Amino acid sequence: MTARWRKAAGTVMSTAVVFALTGCTVDNSRLDEAQAPAAITVGSGESAESQVVAGIYAEILRGTGSPVEEGAAETRAQYVEDLGTADITVVPDFTGQLLHFFQPDSTLTDPDEVFEELNRSLPEGLSVSDYSDAEVKTEGDATAENVVPLMRSGVLTEDQVKALNVVAGELTSADLAAMVERVRVGELTPAQAADEWLAAR
Repeated sequence: MTARWRKAAGTVMSTAVVFALTGCTVDNSRLDEAQAPAAITVGSGESAESQVVAGIYAEILRGTGSPVEEGAAETRAQYVEDLGTADITVVPDFTGQLLHFFQPDSTLTDPDEVFEELNRSLPEGLSVSDYSDAEVKTEGDATAENVVPLMRSGVLTEDQVKALNVVAGELTSADLAAMVERVRVGELTPAQAADEWLAAR
């Protein structure tokens, strides 16, 4: 992590990056002064794509004032279970893969249709926010695979969901592919790739 982002873990990062990126603010006056911000755990899948995006989510959410922990990489089945038991708050996933996890017989390929059906297929207690234009291409599979945050419902604040939505609007397929390639060749760790992307915003 760069010196800029180490300093940014608290209020400086919140002001210089998240709120500059999102254009929104957190009104701490609405919180009980004795009430600490709710802790958040950001999970990730086993792919480099998931781990890079998880790093971006973690830094963005730290900027909203909540303490954030990053969980170990897990299979989809594991982190879906952890979301259900509140061990994980949010994890990046991919729309088509996630839809097929919950609805294996789906034949949808259009991004909007996949996202809509995914919303209908999620079990109670789980939700997704805006999906990103950033896609993961799977050879021989025409299904849309857009990056999307999978969340435990009702845990993130409105401002935190908005912050993730802005990431969705900023992250591109080219960005993600470039970061993942540098991770795969050992040039960067997923966390370093996430830091560089955020620093460039």
